[in-house]
Amino acid sequence: IRTIVATFSLSSPYLPCLSFVMMQYSLQNEFYGIETSVAFANFAYFNIVMKQDYIGGQHWATVALEILNQAPPSCITVRVNWIIHGLVMVWSVPLKETKRKLFDAY
Repeated sequence: IRTIVATFSLSSPYLPCLSFVMMQYSLQNEFYGIETSVAFANFAYFNIVMKQDYIGGQHWATVALEILNQAPPSCITVRVNWIIHGLVMVWSVPLKETKRKLFDAY
């Protein structure tokens, strides 16, 4: 259980692997729950940080937001919004809009 909990830290070396496996599972089984939005958001973040693929990162962040919009509000939605608007969309969206989205998340 510690390993699973540790992977959800942004500094964990296992997070990209776990995110990819969760994405693969959700795409193969057509399961798009709030938990998978975390995986898509993390994958978007790692596209920008590791591959410097800003367009791909924005695409996966948009997918995560679409999944998130269908889910009821919870503590996971705040985390996903923080990852997307604080770490991914900041590269492509004006700062004023990003700031507003982050305040709306809380």
